[in-house]
Amino acid sequence: MRSSKILLFTVAGLLFFLAGCRAKPEEKHYPLAGEVISIDPAHKTVTVKHGDIPGLMPGMTMGYDVADPHQLDTKQPGDTISADLVVVNDKGHLEKITLLKKGNGKTTPGAVQHIPQKGDTVPDFTLINQDGHVIRLHDFAGKVVLLTFIYTRCPLPDFCPRMNHNFQEVQKILSSTPADLSKTVFLSVSFDPAHDTPAALKRYAAQYRKNPPATANWIFAVPAAKDLPGIAQFFGLVYEPDQDQIVHSLSTTVIAPDGKIALWDHSNEWSPQEMAGTIISVIGQTPR
Repeated sequence: MRSSKILLFTVAGLLFFLAGCRAKPEEKHYPLAGEVISIDPAHKTVTVKHGDIPGLMPGMTMGYDVADPHQLDTKQPGDTISADLVVVNDKGHLEKITLLKKGNGKTTPGAVQHIPQKGDTVPDFTLINQDGHVIRLHDFAGKVVLLTFIYTRCPLPDFCPRMNHNFQEVQKILSSTPADLSKTVFLSVSFDPAHDTPAALKRYAAQYRKNPPATANWIFAVPAAKDLPGIAQFFGLVYEPDQDQIVHSLSTTVIAPDGKIALWDHSNEWSPQEMAGTIISVIGQTPR
């Protein structure tokens, strides 16, 4: 009996230890340094233009959550900062934000953004898909298009990988009504034409399209470099023409069968359930 109790407590203790190990998420830390482009106190975010982060990502301009928003109280656009980029589970955020050089309080010249509006007609933009074929947005007339922007080297889970996961979830939901799924095109557009060749996109797409109900209607594509500014500007990505750089913001659009915008979202907080509901609603409003 005594031996059995000792064994029981030993096993229980081991299970508790293993559960505790699993419960603690792995954190990865990366040094970041760059220029503050904008600060959004309400959403506790800061947009930073930074150089390469070794072992994680190339130089980029993008928004980051901030663990302690009070660290932004004395910061302003134009400041040069350093910070600790912490990546854990499906999110990245900044800690230990330090001022390196005071700026002039002005944003980087040339940054522009167009906010897409419901009812706007989407131009017939040209893209190259993962198979190297030329496609045009008007090719999908008569179907709903769910369009978002990604780039294959994006390392932060709450940006491009999260959009890909959300697309998978929308497909799973719509698979319960196959007629709706067949009337929907999923379009993931890269804003990195220098790196995201059709071959790179095909390899990347294979990671996400291998599991059912991933559909042939999920297309990965990239514009020519000369067409990128116009596409980015129309769909609400911030573009800096003087520096030929896209700010890695988020943009997801539902295009109705008549080629007009039905919904535009600039966050990573939209739910697949609500998005699937929007798509079904738009399909239901289409004249037969």
